[in-house]
Amino acid sequence: MPRRIRPALAAVATLLASVLPAHAGPQVTVYSRDLGFVRETRGYERRAATDTLRFEDVPLRIDFASVRLVPEDPAQKVGRLAWRFDVADADRLLERARGGRVSVTSRGERTTEGELLASGGGWLVLRGDDGTVTQLSREAVEAVRLTRPPAGLALRPAIEAVLEGGRRGRAEAQLSYLTGGLSWSAEHVVVRRGEGAARWSSAVTVENTTGRDFHDATLKLVAGEPRRAGPSPKGMMAMARTMADEASAEATLSQEAFSEYHLYTLPGTATLRDREMQALTMLEPRDIKVSPRYLYRAAMDPSGVTSQLEIRNESAAGLGVPLPGGRVRFYEADASGALQFTGETRNGHVAAGEKMTLDVGRAFDLVAERRDLFTRRISDREREYGVEVKLRNRKKTDVRIVVEEPVGGDTELIKQSHPSTRKDAGTIQFEIAVPAGQEVVVSYTARARW
Repeated sequence: MPRRIRPALAAVATLLASVLPAHAGPQVTVYSRDLGFVRETRGYERRAATDTLRFEDVPLRIDFASVRLVPEDPAQKVGRLAWRFDVADADRLLERARGGRVSVTSRGERTTEGELLASGGGWLVLRGDDGTVTQLSREAVEAVRLTRPPAGLALRPAIEAVLEGGRRGRAEAQLSYLTGGLSWSAEHVVVRRGEGAARWSSAVTVENTTGRDFHDATLKLVAGEPRRAGPSPKGMMAMARTMADEASAEATLSQEAFSEYHLYTLPGTATLRDREMQALTMLEPRDIKVSPRYLYRAAMDPSGVTSQLEIRNESAAGLGVPLPGGRVRFYEADASGALQFTGETRNGHVAAGEKMTLDVGRAFDLVAERRDLFTRRISDREREYGVEVKLRNRKKTDVRIVVEEPVGGDTELIKQSHPSTRKDAGTIQFEIAVPAGQEVVVSYTARARW
């Protein structure tokens, strides 16, 4: 993490030098949840041994405590950094106008003029030309006119820096900071091609609501959740969120291991405009192997059987790359060959070599029916109960259905129609072959102790 910057003083420097635009685009690293890390080169002109520079075009949601400014000339030192945005809201503008002359119009067209002494706590306090002090309720105020607005108002968000030492003239510095308002998510598409094959492709959606554009940026995306000591920066003002889609079908992201995460890099550069979402290609379509799986859990759906796909994230199966978590949409061709949407789910980050089990939707031609056969008390700390599950297959092909049953405490199966396995401490599984057009009945008797 960047070293902590000491708090900036409230004084306003008297000399401001113009800042030249950066000669190269910024480097922008986007994390999955409302966080970005920006590094950029800023050019400037120094006109005095101690000079105050204003670096504009920075995000509204910048995390000021993370800001670092490192001059290229090692002899130049940063004496002070400050966040400046005087018109971020009306309260801040009035605060900057304290000590200046204002004209206040209240209800009933009543006008009061004088020096603004205070503007907090729901009141405006003015001192008139005769020395009297008047308090005006802000609820009754209809208009405030600044007859002499403060000089040097920061109309746009800016980082103000005092540089000391080193040579005068043109120079450059590296500016880096964390900011809220940058996020990305993965969108995966699976197109089924028969029972055991499919075509997989992935894209990423990048959203920018920072309050500034990033032109010709080198874009990197981090898959993983870095731990933060506090909440994400909320910014200096509320941001209205609008969306505009822009697809890029040619640029494919490359990936590499990075710390405990995975880093995806877009070749070339990209422009991230404020209040915009962009879609960028991550994985071009590739053929993969899939295994259909059907799951029945009465607690989720008493009569429905969930259709799933098992996919091994291995090169032999067509993948073998780290996959960031995101939404997975499924499509399949109908009798005419046209693709139809068949369901969607979300997956977490999947490392290479791991297996994914993805829910597709409810299987229309598979039906399950569960009922309790009996329950009886054996002792104060023991009971016995029986369960029956009917599985019907109306498909034209044979299927295997995994039945999951919850078991609590110390539970023992004393009778079962089919072999079972223990999935975890609270779940048992039956894997049942159900021929096409037939019904299979699964039953068991369990004894629970506590």
